[in-house]
Order: sequence, then structure tokens, then C-alpha cells
Amino acid sequence: MKMNATLWKRVAIIGAIVVLVLIGALLQQTFWIRVLTLGLLFSAVAQSWNLMAGYAGQWSLAQLAFFGVGAYAAGILQQTFGIPLLIGLIPAILLTALFAAGIGYITLRLRGHYFSVVTFFLVVALFELVRYFADYTGGQYGLNLPFSREVNVLGLQFPQTRVYYFLALGVAIIATFVLWWVANSKFGLKLRAIRDDQDAAAALGVRVLSYKVIAMAISGAMAALAGVFYLATYKLMDADTAFGVHASLDPVTAGILGGAGQLLGGVLGELILQPVIAQVNQAAGSIPGLAAMIHGLILMLVILFLPKGIIGLVKKIRDNRNSRAIAAMKAAEAAEVKA
Repeated sequence: MKMNATLWKRVAIIGAIVVLVLIGALLQQTFWIRVLTLGLLFSAVAQSWNLMAGYAGQWSLAQLAFFGVGAYAAGILQQTFGIPLLIGLIPAILLTALFAAGIGYITLRLRGHYFSVVTFFLVVALFELVRYFADYTGGQYGLNLPFSREVNVLGLQFPQTRVYYFLALGVAIIATFVLWWVANSKFGLKLRAIRDDQDAAAALGVRVLSYKVIAMAISGAMAALAGVFYLATYKLMDADTAFGVHASLDPVTAGILGGAGQLLGGVLGELILQPVIAQVNQAAGSIPGLAAMIHGLILMLVILFLPKGIIGLVKKIRDNRNSRAIAAMKAAEAAEVKA
């Protein structure tokens, strides 16, 4: 059964990649290409949340903040020091990982909702700081990068919208690969032990705080990668997108919708969530606050009716079907024995 489950996961991952590649190659509507590009970029953030919440048991509300820190770091490096985005990508990710580790070292001593509340206030603090240092960040108008129709690989400038879709797909694949690596490593095993029973893990010699801080740093790097490519795609990063209160719920909603602790949970969640929000906004005329209402409604419904997410539901259906098949086989064997 274990081999079958492993094979099923591989088939699901390869199938998902093939479908997404075909969509990027064949889809003609620019609007939906942009929506799916956004969904793929945000899926990396949702996967970073999945690492913290689904595998380490730490429900962080600051994952989108790391997305913003990475984007602002790369953008400021380009505007102030003339470092192209592709080259600034590495220092931006490293800086965000260090920032996440520092925040984690301070906050991860807390447990449960106390940790979540503190990470929420981090988002609020960064929102105000970005607006205060307007000379570097653009303040309320955001950090803008010049748009050019000329191809500039180092500056991540491309005239075709479809190119950014495939870059976003690459970001989502990298984030999912990192999550897969963590899940299948000894490090991931210890994270799950912390998630299941932190005190028992500590009693067995697991350095709880150290492992949680490392997980926070890795998740921050994953989100920062998405942030840099978001800036490259849309040429704008503002405080509302990076540190808005309702925006910080996006990776949480997507992660729970897809399935916390499931390898493809964040990707599936975002690729459902973003098209739904886009379709509702298009139909309703982008009513202010509508996106926040959608996030809240979906989050409430999923928690009530799909606590293990869509992937969890699929697995439950599959397990029930296998159980019935095994029971039927045993009944048939018992009948043969009696005969």
C-alpha cells in the first residue's frame, strides 16, 4: 500500500505539471493567464505556510510578509544600487531567510494562538514601516519598476505575458520541491514530531526551538522567491499587497483549502482560490473589501466542512473505497473456506 501511495503521489505531481504546462501553452485569454500566474506565485507562499503549519504545526500569519520583504529587498537593490532583479534574487532571499530566522527565534518560543497573534502584529508593523520609509519603498504608492518591451533576462523583463506564467510555474515547482525535500528528510520527521507533541519531541532530544527556527527560515526563503518574481511580473509591490491584513489570510485560506500537511495542498488551494476571487471581482465590479469577504467565507466553509482540505477528502474517499474492497475480499475468502 505504501508503494501504491508513493506512486500515486508521483503520478499526481507529474500530471499536475503537465496540465499546467499545457494550460500555459494553449490558453489564449490574457486575463486568465495573469490570474493563473498570480495563483502560481501565491502558491509558493501557500506552500511556505504549509511547511510551517502543516508540517511543523506553527500557524504563522506572517508568510505573506516574507513575500513582501523579499520583493522590497530585490526592488531596493535594483533602484538604489543598480543590481538587476535576477542577481538581486539571491541576496533578497538570504536577507529574508535571516529576517525570518530572527523573527522565529523571538516568537517561536510561544505556542498555538499566541504565536499566530504575534506574527499577525508583525504584518501590521511592517505595513507601517513600509509607509514610513517612503523614500526607499515608495510609501503608499508602492515600489515601482520601469516597464520595457525589450528582453532583459537579468532584469527579468519580457514583453510576453506567457513568459511570466512559466516563470511562476517554475517558482511553484521549486517551492513544492523544497516542501517535498523537507517532508522526506529526517528534518521533516522531527518537524512532524514537534507538530504532534512538542513536549514529547523535546523529551526525546529534539532541539525544538532550533528546528522551528530553521523551518521558519526555509519558509521565509520560499515566500521571498515568490515575492521577487511577483515584482518582476507586475512591476509593483505595495504595502497592501505585501502586508495588508486581509492579504495575510490568502496563504492560510489556500493552504487549508488544498490540505494542510499535504504536498500539493498550497498549489491546489491557490489555483482554486485565485480564479474564484477573479471571477467574483469581474462579475461584481471589484467591490472594495470583496476579496477579504471571499477569503473569510471560504475559510469558514472549509474549516466547517473540509477540515483536512480537498486532498484530505480525496484521500479519505480513496481509503474508504480500499477498505470496502479489502472487506469484500475477506468476505469472499471466508465464504470459500466455508464452502
